[in-house]
Order: sequence, then C-alpha cells, then structure tokens
Amino acid sequence: MKLRYSPEADALVITLKDEALSYGEEVSDDIIAHYSESDELVEIEVLRTSSFFKKRSEVVVPEEAVI
Repeated sequence: MKLRYSPEADALVITLKDEALSYGEEVSDDIIAHYSESDELVEIEVLRTSSFFKKRSEVVVPEEAVI
C-alpha cells in the first residue's frame, strides 16, 4: 500500500495494488474509487482531504468493491 498527499491539490491517493487503472467511480462527493480491468479496487482518491477528515470520522468502502 502506498499513500501520496498533494498539498497543492489537497488530494490523498491510496494505492492498494500496482495495477493499471481502467476506470473510476465517484462513491461520494469527495471519494473516487479506481478499478483495474478485472474490476479490482486499485486506488482510492480522497479530494479536499483537509476538510474531508475534519467532517468525517470513518471511511466506508462500498460492498461491491473487491479488495
């Protein structure tokens, strides 16, 4: 697992696997889940990270996500 934070973009990227990204789905206003061609969850992108973690106490991964 890799974590990358960009202060300029205020975005946190959590990479779960070293696989090519095929598509992404917005799972909430501030979270985009990126999947491989085989529909496996590869990366989670948290937008507006600083305000996201101030407002939320937990992160929920959708049930259909394959980890």
